[in-house]
Amino acid sequence: MRASGCTAAVLAAIVVFAVTGCGGGASGDPTATVKELVSLVEAKEFSRIADISCAAEKQTVAEQFDIGTQLSGELPGMDAAAITDAMTVEIAPVAYKELEKSADKAKVQLTGTMTIGVDKEKMRALLVSALEGQDLPIDDAMIGPALDGMVAEFGEGQDIDSTVDLVYENGKWLICGATQGG
Repeated sequence: MRASGCTAAVLAAIVVFAVTGCGGGASGDPTATVKELVSLVEAKEFSRIADISCAAEKQTVAEQFDIGTQLSGELPGMDAAAITDAMTVEIAPVAYKELEKSADKAKVQLTGTMTIGVDKEKMRALLVSALEGQDLPIDDAMIGPALDGMVAEFGEGQDIDSTVDLVYENGKWLICGATQGG
């Protein structure tokens, strides 16, 4: 049950980092870049976020979005891609407001509530597989409450109110650098 809380924290941190400071790519509109980023997060296409980040942040973003590395210590024996597949991500209602824009820099405010849904049957199968792989007892009396806790924790939603910094690089607006808020 403790692993589900750690997993929740890790996944929430990954998604919040995604929403508050990592990729982009629209050529004329910094707000469109932030919208694209939210779409990638909701589609759980985290590997694409590194591909659309600014040059100065590519390595940091690639490391941040290596979900396997992020979860490896939290859930031994569980496939990070399968965990992601057992979840849905929604940010709604979402609002964007361009705060500043110059020739090469912009700031866009992003607000909304992020909710992560959990497919209990898929997650149950993953937990059972992980327990079997570690030769640990499989106890439905433990797995059920762990899943219920995970669903409740993710389903509460996390408010997002962030200022996203963008740079105009190689003909595109790219999310890059520090952000404010959370």
